Amino acid sequence: MNQTDTKLALGRRASKAGAAIGALLLLGGCMTSGRDQTSSIAYQGKDQWLTTEDANKAVDAMAAKGMTPATIDCQFVDTTPGQLAYVSKFTWKRAPANTRYHWEVGDPTYLASNEVKANRVGLRRVFAKEVRDPASGQKVGCSIWTS
Repeated sequence: MNQTDTKLALGRRASKAGAAIGALLLLGGCMTSGRDQTSSIAYQGKDQWLTTEDANKAVDAMAAKGMTPATIDCQFVDTTPGQLAYVSKFTWKRAPANTRYHWEVGDPTYLASNEVKANRVGLRRVFAKEVRDPASGQKVGCSIWTS
């Protein structure tokens, strides 16, 4: 084997090793992507407060992974009269087989009406929280119901 053949052989081995490492990284979940993280599953972080639209995306994405909300936290973003804006965040758990669930964020009256609806379809409340804004006195609640 001459020097040129040796370089070609080493190059092929390095190429195969690089491909193998790339495959291992891909299988191990260590690859990064250039996807926009606002539309992917970047919602799992403990400190990630979500608008209703983003929360719906997060719940759908996590449901596709076999997860269900375990807890929900909520807070006010805007307490201007007529401009109630809430955000929420979730913790997750593996969804048992055939589990149905529903979650809501809103004022206590709204949540009470959803409680009745959830009970009618066989769901029971498994988590609830209520927050009061000290400045305005307004309240927001968040609940999860499951089968």
